[in-house]
Amino acid sequence: MTAPGIRHRRPGAGPGPTSGQGVKTWVVVLALVLASLIGLMLSEALQQSTTEVARGSAASSPETGNAPGKNSSGLPVLTESTLGSEAQRLVASGGTFQAPATFDLNRCLEQQGVTDAPIVMEEIEWGADSGQYWMIVHGPYQRDSLRANGGIVQITVVRPTCGTENADAAGTLVWNGSTNIGSV
Repeated sequence: MTAPGIRHRRPGAGPGPTSGQGVKTWVVVLALVLASLIGLMLSEALQQSTTEVARGSAASSPETGNAPGKNSSGLPVLTESTLGSEAQRLVASGGTFQAPATFDLNRCLEQQGVTDAPIVMEEIEWGADSGQYWMIVHGPYQRDSLRANGGIVQITVVRPTCGTENADAAGTLVWNGSTNIGSV
């Protein structure tokens, strides 16, 4: 029998670090917050990686309208590695041939020493320098023949000053090479 007002305490019971209550509430809350943060980071990483894969697959498909990607003003952003797919897209879609009044296509090709007829052309942004340029696809083919049979075409990328009276051919040429176009 115990004296009145005195309680007998069992070992391991009651408040304290060895109370046997299990995991503290703050530990559970901390674990949930950490799990949520990790989940958000993984979700964002997955979204970015699938967006990059979608852009990469679009760049290799000539049927898509945004093969190389576009800048904020809607111009295709091209590099040497994406010129072939962009030329294929232009030929497949019919492309454009009418140069604006500010760009003399025939004089530009003459300055560059190009004797082939132009097939399609497009205003582009070249690489990382964010400048506007012209991509001219030219060769010995008619556009319809090229669309039906494919073939090797030349690509010339020039600055917008190409074709002006005082333009230096070497100074306006950005890139020149060839690519194989498949039939459409």
